[in-house]
Amino acid sequence: MNHKYIPSLLLAILLSSAVANAQINVANQINTIPANFSAYANSYLVDLTRHQGFTFLNNLNTTGNVLKKWELSFSIKLGAGLSTDYIAPGFTQNFELTGGMPTLFGTQKPGKLVFRFIDEGTGVPVVNPFTGENLGFGLPLFPGLGTAIGISPALLPVFSLGLGYGTEISVGVLPGAIKLATKGIANNFSISKDVMAAFGVRHDVFNWVPVLHDRKFYLSLGINYSLISLGAAIGADLIGQIDAPSTDKIVVTNNLTGLNYKSNNFGLEAVLTKKFGFLDLSLFSSWNQSNFKLLSDGGVDIKIAKSFYTTVGEGFDTYSIANLIDVNQKNSHFIYGLALQFNLGRFNLALKAAPFSGHYYSLGLGFKILKEKKA
Repeated sequence: MNHKYIPSLLLAILLSSAVANAQINVANQINTIPANFSAYANSYLVDLTRHQGFTFLNNLNTTGNVLKKWELSFSIKLGAGLSTDYIAPGFTQNFELTGGMPTLFGTQKPGKLVFRFIDEGTGVPVVNPFTGENLGFGLPLFPGLGTAIGISPALLPVFSLGLGYGTEISVGVLPGAIKLATKGIANNFSISKDVMAAFGVRHDVFNWVPVLHDRKFYLSLGINYSLISLGAAIGADLIGQIDAPSTDKIVVTNNLTGLNYKSNNFGLEAVLTKKFGFLDLSLFSSWNQSNFKLLSDGGVDIKIAKSFYTTVGEGFDTYSIANLIDVNQKNSHFIYGLALQFNLGRFNLALKAAPFSGHYYSLGLGFKILKEKKA
């Protein structure tokens, strides 16, 4: 034997002995994977989900002046809540982040979330005896879209109908928009279904106060609800390269087929308006609560060799993870701001902004399909 290889051989033997003597409760440690990866998924989507509810709420109305009985209007409103802050998820000691962690709209290049086995006797990671690397496997992170700012967008075509007595209802529905917007963004990831919808009812309380209403002051109070339902198909390469002493010790099989996202949003809004000729100048305030869920379809199977600590082949123990991603979060927001609506015949152009609370901005273009018939 060439003597120059003896130190390396002795080191490998010592490291192999350390692995063999490590105290690892494999099942318990593998069960930490869903909570940790769910924490990452929640952090990845935070710049989308944080303001999503109030963007749909505030896209419905831009003036407190409600439609008169049987008046019908159609408008397209594009709004967004903006954010630049980021919430870093906390991982347990079984996980290590290598490289960057992007959010959906972030610029950070994606890294890898590495699951590692921990020696429960010493509390330190068990290493590959031949490479010195942590023993485990990596979960590649999804890339960001590179906008450098978090966006919670809401694009809605809205139909509004006056019911009389100072009351108006609004309905907005937009299927297929996210599928179109995300087409081709990432390999092995595609939107299979998406529906966005919003519904609102509001009433102008100054309709019952003639002294104010006749002077073209309006105060509408409204209740709004919006729903987002998305389904995404995932390719077979979500799980990354295995980092183990040999691939016959740890085998990871990706059985994930998709993701499902649902958001239910409930909100209240007050809009105080003074009409100046063709201009409606409004102050608004709104409160919204959003409940969103992100669940994965399918799962991951992890096979750990019974001979994990030895060279004797004794088959595998299989551990199935059915809920790799399971996020259930709730957000609430109160915002206030200013709205302008320019009324030009049957058309109107609307601007709405809350620069000091929530960073919400919207632009809308409307057309009055049916106008009130003059007596």
